[in-house]
Amino acid sequence: MKRTFFTIAIGITSLFFAQAQGNIKFGITGGLLNSDANIDLSVGDIFDITSIDAVNETGFYIGVISDFEISDSFHVQPELTYGSAGDLSFVYLPVMAKYYILLNKLHIQAGPQFSFSSNLDDIKGAIQDIDGVLGTNSNLDDVLKTVGIDFGFGAGFDISNQFTIQARYAFELTDRYSGPLGNSLDIKGATLNIGFAYFF
Repeated sequence: MKRTFFTIAIGITSLFFAQAQGNIKFGITGGLLNSDANIDLSVGDIFDITSIDAVNETGFYIGVISDFEISDSFHVQPELTYGSAGDLSFVYLPVMAKYYILLNKLHIQAGPQFSFSSNLDDIKGAIQDIDGVLGTNSNLDDVLKTVGIDFGFGAGFDISNQFTIQARYAFELTDRYSGPLGNSLDIKGATLNIGFAYFF
């Protein structure tokens, strides 16, 4: 799974190198990160029993960023960042399509985000309680997926050619849980990023 994750990342980046017709910029990015993860328990995925807000922590993210100018109004922005909030830490690879809507300054953005978790301790603690009540006693290291696919959207404003501020919300499309409870238990996360990008 990790190999597939990085193969996709390299493929997407290579594609945008080939398609870029204008400027290509590289820089650094960072800011505030809020990470949220919910555990939903249902009966046969038909009706909900309970929903647990397992994680809602604020931390930071930092990483590298690039901007591929496809046209004057359309850019593609891949990033590779590390984020930490509470006991959760992730590596993120968002690939945002950016469309400028005002004076080549204000843009909206949307696209996929791949996330790789290096630490799921908070989620493990919450799901351990459910496992104990239901008697499944699963090995949490075996049933929690470390790679997820999110969808992100947001907006940004170019203060100058080098400095940009942006905010983005991303929610998970994939389920982090693959244990014995099957479709009755879903674990999905969401992130909110508010920060800056500085291009060299």
